[in-house]
Amino acid sequence: MTKFYSVLIFMMVFLNACTSIDYSKRETKQPSVPIALPQDATVNKQPKVITTATVTQAEPVQPKKKTPPASRTAVLELLAQSESAMQESQYEEAENLLARALRIEPSNAWLWHNMAVISFYQEDYPQAIQQALKSNNLEKNNRELKKNTDKIIKQSYIEMGNFSKAEQY
Repeated sequence: MTKFYSVLIFMMVFLNACTSIDYSKRETKQPSVPIALPQDATVNKQPKVITTATVTQAEPVQPKKKTPPASRTAVLELLAQSESAMQESQYEEAENLLARALRIEPSNAWLWHNMAVISFYQEDYPQAIQQALKSNNLEKNNRELKKNTDKIIKQSYIEMGNFSKAEQY
């Protein structure tokens, strides 16, 4: 109940702060008035550039490289480690690595797909189906991923002997 009151008070303070801004004192830009020059005055069209840096001291501007966030790098590293564990048929190790990656990015459809593959190899077909369905729900626009995930679902149903369900995929 105290949570409710604290949220209610926070919302009231927030709304009060939003409505107490005085917009009438905002600065408006005045239109600039052109300056008339005498007809005999000459105007230098080239602006004069004043700089204190010499040409030899100037360094070329290097574009900044975007580095992925640390969490994304960690997920990619865990994924690579799990793939190498799968190649060595160490499915339990691969599953543990992917579980760690899923704690970082629980909405990553590729991680769920790989978990489904591991469950399939471990002959845990109901779990493989559930993980594949989770992957499909998270990534609805990637046709290649959906196609591969549907193969896992279909083959899992075949292995379980449920051929009517397998035909749906």
